[in-house]
Amino acid sequence: MLALTARGWRQGAALIVAAGLLAATGCSGGDGGNSIADLDSAEADGGATDQQTMEADPGHEGEDVELEFWTFVDAHTDFMMARAEEFNEANSDYNIVLNASTADYEEMHDRLLIALQSGTGAPDIVDIEIQRFATFLRGEVPLHPLNDIVDNHRDQLVEERLAPYQSDGVEYGIDYHLGTWVMYYNNAILEEAGVDVDSIVTWDDYIEAGKQVVENTDAMMTSVETTDRFSVIGPMLQNGGGTYDENGEMILDSPENVEALQLISDMVHEHEIAVVSEGGMHHETAYYEAFNSGNYASVWMPQWYVTRFKDFMPETEGDILIRPMPEFEPDGFISTMGGGTGTAITTQIDEGKLDAAKQFLEFAKLTYDSQVALWTELGFDPFREDVYDDPALTEPDQWFGGEQVMTNLRDMFDRLAPEYTGPRYPEIILQLRDIVAYEVIQEGGSPQEALERAAQEIRSMD
Repeated sequence: MLALTARGWRQGAALIVAAGLLAATGCSGGDGGNSIADLDSAEADGGATDQQTMEADPGHEGEDVELEFWTFVDAHTDFMMARAEEFNEANSDYNIVLNASTADYEEMHDRLLIALQSGTGAPDIVDIEIQRFATFLRGEVPLHPLNDIVDNHRDQLVEERLAPYQSDGVEYGIDYHLGTWVMYYNNAILEEAGVDVDSIVTWDDYIEAGKQVVENTDAMMTSVETTDRFSVIGPMLQNGGGTYDENGEMILDSPENVEALQLISDMVHEHEIAVVSEGGMHHETAYYEAFNSGNYASVWMPQWYVTRFKDFMPETEGDILIRPMPEFEPDGFISTMGGGTGTAITTQIDEGKLDAAKQFLEFAKLTYDSQVALWTELGFDPFREDVYDDPALTEPDQWFGGEQVMTNLRDMFDRLAPEYTGPRYPEIILQLRDIVAYEVIQEGGSPQEALERAAQEIRSMD
């Protein structure tokens, strides 16, 4: 029997899964999805479809417009239902009757793809997670352009957040958050190690601080994922790399990505300030327990990870400080964006409902009050800049050192690296998540060779 190396087995398994998914979804392709723990929202329904229907208001003077909405996150359903009630109170032209269905991540996206390919059965409005969004931008796009409603607010929006849901300059999706990438420091451990958190400006500073942590405490500086993408994709984007550039060119094997991945590898294999996270990812119960017990002095993740501390790591209360990512070069990027879900309007909507659907989506996702609600109801960082002066966002958070966390985030916006996606974005994420991270971090492989192999595999699909 032919023996397989660990890397060879993982490559084969990942490619078999990818091939099966591509076959199942036809020429449009698709990604392998992700576990519920990967999602950028606090909870996603992992079971059967759950439906909520808003009752029509008989006293409302506007026209009743029934809209079907699909999502894979319970909290998104609650958010959109609340916005529909507010819309109806404020709008005299339309009375939105929202029929919301929450289903499993994989099931919902696969069902949506089949419905759009077959030309029937799609909802009016739908949430499409960022890993899957590019699948729906291949060929003739089955989503309505949203430039008109985005343009009404563009001067207040963080433009970089729009990029993942664009194709040829056309807006097709509107997110729930900015997903600002930050470093979470356990300041109690840093102080024990003799490290001033605000002395960490560059990645070199971070490494030196990590050596002090390892030498003077029982903790490691950080942990790195090998079964998910966040640990590798964040620094890649921050260094000006990523998956695609602004011209739509695939850049997986770019020098910027190689440099970022080498940095992470060196933390583990050369400087020995980092280890592989429990369970291979930062969404495992064992990892939460380790961080909660003081095993790590820091972790880099997007802003939405604040909910994980409050939900799963109670012993860290008051000790966690949120800071920018260390810079690669002076005045370089100190953050980027992670995760995301774009809400779109499908082309199967009845044309008579399109204006109402656009007005509702604009109200629910782009207006000042709705963006404040992204923070107060979902705990997400808004991508409309003017709301960061709102009292709801300027309150100190005692969990995170009593600091004005959201105000600190705003200070990063002028050094925020954009993320561009393209037609093979889902497959690239599969490569990073299932092959590249394991090869480089777990097995100590060459970052350049791993990225070149992955890029070659992606290019061979076209």
